[in-house]
Amino acid sequence: MGLSYEQIITLQNLHGCGYATITRIGAESNESVSLFNLRDFYEYIKDLVYQNRVTRFKVPSFSYFEEANKCARILLTKTEEKGISVISKYDNDYPEMLKSTIDEKGKLCPPILLYYKGDLSVTKKVGVAIIGTREPTKEGVYAGEFFGERLAEAGFNIVSGLAIGCDTAGHRGALNALEGKTTAFLAHGLDSVYPTENTGLAEEIVERGGLLMSEYTIGEFVNRYYLVERDRLQAALSAATIVIQTGIHGGTNHAANTTLISGKPLFCVKYGSEELMHNERVEGNMVLVSKGARFITSQDFMDQITSLIGGPNTVAMKQGQKTEEPKQLSLFPKEES
Repeated sequence: MGLSYEQIITLQNLHGCGYATITRIGAESNESVSLFNLRDFYEYIKDLVYQNRVTRFKVPSFSYFEEANKCARILLTKTEEKGISVISKYDNDYPEMLKSTIDEKGKLCPPILLYYKGDLSVTKKVGVAIIGTREPTKEGVYAGEFFGERLAEAGFNIVSGLAIGCDTAGHRGALNALEGKTTAFLAHGLDSVYPTENTGLAEEIVERGGLLMSEYTIGEFVNRYYLVERDRLQAALSAATIVIQTGIHGGTNHAANTTLISGKPLFCVKYGSEELMHNERVEGNMVLVSKGARFITSQDFMDQITSLIGGPNTVAMKQGQKTEEPKQLSLFPKEES
């Protein structure tokens, strides 16, 4: 049966009740657990702790529990008023790919609860993450838009984080495709947009049938820890990840490393200029390749991706049609053997 949204948020509001504890309570839950009677739910949790079926959690007083539940109900009401929907891992339409979410250490950690705006069915498309530095070169901006558009045209869901730079380019590229769809994971509540410069982009993503998703409740602001947590979700929802440009120590490495640990294909764009490849904003691409990523260019990218993860059944792909190459191929020359 699992837990209801109200139960989950009530537990999240309790001091010392973290992911592992809530997951354990959810695993133990059955049809006798009901929020129609808050006291029964409280006593049920106390019993789980007493029997050591839930450990390392001190059950608070019932009055404290009541207050946590009151806050949960208020939060859910305000969330609905803002046009934000909720889904939990106990729901049938919870994105299948996210059930296998892991962190950089390989620990299984699918989100218990997700907030979203837009069309959840987009997550049923095969996802490809397009990520990279917030300060790309002009070639990086072009590359992000190029791969985003071409993959979206082929029917892939373009996944990224709405950040300035490579993320924006990937989302924009997807929206340039006629029926392009894209998903943005945000590291804060969906009642705001960070960075604010991308407010219009976020609105367009939803208007065009895409999706905004977050683990965080309304009122939660972005921070460095949330950004790192968010990165694992980009890798989880995607069958492969493309790094457009990144420095050696860039934040992009969190999602890239998670992709490698999960055993999914990680691609890094290879540019024709040696000078550009050694640019501090790009040299991380080569480091990732040394760890197991593959170089990718504009000429061979579709063959490489579909050979490893397959692809959506578009008419063009069924008929074996090849997409027309862009004019600026010199930016991404074919890798020499």
